[in-house]
Amino acid sequence: MGVTFITGASSGMGRSLAKHLALQGEAIAAVARRKPLLDTLVEEIAREKGRAVALECDVTEQACVFATVTEAERRLGSIDRLVACAGGGESTFVETFTAAQISRVFALNVGGTANCIEALLPGMLQRGTGHLVAVSSIAAYGGLPGAAAYSAAKAAVSNMMESLRIDLRPRGIAVTLICPGFVRTRPSAKKKRKPFQLEVEKATRLMCRAIMARKRYYAFPAPLVLAAAVGRVVPASLYDWLLAGQGPRLKPVT
Repeated sequence: MGVTFITGASSGMGRSLAKHLALQGEAIAAVARRKPLLDTLVEEIAREKGRAVALECDVTEQACVFATVTEAERRLGSIDRLVACAGGGESTFVETFTAAQISRVFALNVGGTANCIEALLPGMLQRGTGHLVAVSSIAAYGGLPGAAAYSAAKAAVSNMMESLRIDLRPRGIAVTLICPGFVRTRPSAKKKRKPFQLEVEKATRLMCRAIMARKRYYAFPAPLVLAAAVGRVVPASLYDWLLAGQGPRLKPVT
């Protein structure tokens, strides 16, 4: 098998994906900011007879990404696959809206993915083979209440990867865009379960299958994908009415 460089590997979907890909025989360069959590991930993979290295890196820092790629290739060999899983966001409230918040969410989701692609793509092009994977979201389909920063950033990731997929098709580089729906990465009795929410292990099993098959696009679960697709074609007035008041609430300052 090959070498996979996976970001956001310290927790949540990134961590689970790293373990699933390791079980498929991939050598894993596990990348994130929290090195102690990466170290325990590497130990878990080693117990399953897999191979992985822990690499501390902030994907929003371009120089750090380039140095981390160099170190990963020194220890594991040429990187065959990028899985850009580092991402996330924060609720956007009209009362506290700032451009800085939008820029911060874009820097992580879009800038972090782009930094990794810039560091890895030249080597893939030179070898004439490779695989770029980015984890976006069904939130990319359209604006959601309380998610101006997150929805916009994921839409940018989706469009960037789709453009690259077209451009790289004749160059031997596969591109996979994954758009999951709600995934519960931190079990909590206090949080209300979201519609069609999947547990992280089930979600990452599905994602791993799509990655190994080098699917061009994979969105799930089907009911949410259908709902999001319908939302793109209904009149804006109806879309706004259906989603009004459905977003998170700004907690009052006490």
